[in-house]
Amino acid sequence: MKNLFYYYFILLGCLFFFNSCETDIPEVTATSGQSLNAKSTAQKKRVLLVGIDGLQFERIASLNTPNLDKLHISKAYTGGIQGYNSHQTTSSGPGWTTILTGVWKDKHGVPNNDAGTYKSRVKSIYRLIKENKNDASIASIATWSPIHQFLENDMSLVNYKSKGGNDSNATNLGVNQIKNNDHDLIFIHLDHVDVVGHSLGFSTGYDNAIKTADTQLGQLMNAIEEREAITNEDWLIVVTTDHGRSPIGGYSHGGDSESEKTIFIGMNKEGNQEFKTKATNIPNTNYNGLYGYPAQTSIVPTVLRHLGIEIRNEWQLSSPPLIGEDGPRKVMVTNSVGNEISWVSSSTGNAEIYRDNLLIATVPANQERYTDTNAPNGRINYTIRINNSIGSVNVQNCLAINAVLDWYDAANNRTYFFRGDNKYVRYSKVENTSDPGYPVAITNNNWPGLGNYKDKISAAFKTNYDKGYFFLSDGRYLRYNMVDDKVDAGYPKPVNFVTWPGLGLYGKKIIGAVNWHTNKAMFFLSDGRYIRYDLVKDKADAGYPVEINNSTWPGMEHYKTKITAVADWDTRYMFFFLNDNTFIKYDKSLDRAVQGYPEPINNTTWPGLLDR
Repeated sequence: MKNLFYYYFILLGCLFFFNSCETDIPEVTATSGQSLNAKSTAQKKRVLLVGIDGLQFERIASLNTPNLDKLHISKAYTGGIQGYNSHQTTSSGPGWTTILTGVWKDKHGVPNNDAGTYKSRVKSIYRLIKENKNDASIASIATWSPIHQFLENDMSLVNYKSKGGNDSNATNLGVNQIKNNDHDLIFIHLDHVDVVGHSLGFSTGYDNAIKTADTQLGQLMNAIEEREAITNEDWLIVVTTDHGRSPIGGYSHGGDSESEKTIFIGMNKEGNQEFKTKATNIPNTNYNGLYGYPAQTSIVPTVLRHLGIEIRNEWQLSSPPLIGEDGPRKVMVTNSVGNEISWVSSSTGNAEIYRDNLLIATVPANQERYTDTNAPNGRINYTIRINNSIGSVNVQNCLAINAVLDWYDAANNRTYFFRGDNKYVRYSKVENTSDPGYPVAITNNNWPGLGNYKDKISAAFKTNYDKGYFFLSDGRYLRYNMVDDKVDAGYPKPVNFVTWPGLGLYGKKIIGAVNWHTNKAMFFLSDGRYIRYDLVKDKADAGYPVEINNSTWPGMEHYKTKITAVADWDTRYMFFFLNDNTFIKYDKSLDRAVQGYPEPINNTTWPGLLDR
């Protein structure tokens, strides 16, 4: 409910300090905080973090921005690393959540701007400060309200918060908080630059919006300068943006162009080598080496270090701080599927290697490579610790999808994935994500009659009715009743000329099956061939098996012996899952693989599918 006292206070403050106040009143909440302290013997560390939404980095150098020009500014990147687990869209939801959590979407779980559906599943900078600094005070002012919704789990810890309104209001409120309260962290989000960008693209109006934001930044910086003159405080000022803009006109963002992935980080401190120098010796040099610059995930550890908060391994922050001693720079995997980790370091000390928070090795920091020869299957987090800071990365060690069963129900919105680690995942087609609580071990309790054969599942498909079929690696099969939710009595049975006419010689070679849309089933074999099966006549068509090539399955020839599972998705599409944890989308109506595949299976393409 709106609090008239605070609105009255804000209006008086605006009139007193600026002799003007915008009419758009944001929603403000404040709890008991700290009031302004005079100079003391111990210097207090404080942080102002300003986010200017949708500001294209290149425009800073082209315009008169005297306040941004006072800062040390580095090009940086957003969107994670394309093709890897960290990849995320260059949209505001994942962008601001990353800036305020220090991790990418594969950890915080916010994939888009739908604040009503998603909220961060990791600790934000607000909680990290509150849990590790006694009597800390925090202010968060966001003109784009969803920022607070994405961080809903931690917003009760914030002493002063305001959402909505406009940039002028946010600036006035921010100046007031700087001058009259003792906050350890003040976050202020300005939205108008992005709003104008969506409306006018790269234009005079967009440039004027940037100049206005620079003026508002100057008001905040002046307030800090005035405060530092009367208090013994050391303020770190960080300015950043959440994403760039489309190179075509600048109207939009969300894609993977270099322009959209390019952001900036500005500081009033000189910064360390991670901030000042571009790393070139890295495994991924795409986007003209953009990944050699700082990532937006470095902002949280930078704030923590300035506030004197020790960075813990279990937080699994993605990047090191941009001030103080250099930590493990550019922690990456050397390929999209694997267990070799790389980093950049000139330290003469050691690097500690942690797998899922457990120390597994200590190596010289300047070795800059480590291969985990005992890595388990599935998704793993590796954390590298050097000089009391960390860099972390999620790795997908190869975990096969052995079979996929499209479930029988009225909504037709569930699919089950059976994995090589004897676990299964229930997947929502509507939400395009794994259901909460999965993966789960396959047992005779959750799959009656199937549990005894969990390590032999090699393919599955659904008929046009309520029956599903599981094919086993030993040449047998099971018929599953989806209404009764159990294996039918009398199974397993052998795949032979009686049970599956035309498949009898190939029972042990079946590695994928799918119900084609013309009453045909397609069986894919481990030797790169396939068999077309007539479900009406209940027998294989004459002339099969046939080799998988670019005539029979356009786009699949190169991958014919890599197939581990096939999923029938809807009336138009099916998916091939490959043995290197990549997948191919296949258009049944056009009868060809969709261009641009294979792509990696990760938490962007198949959220939760390969979680452990």
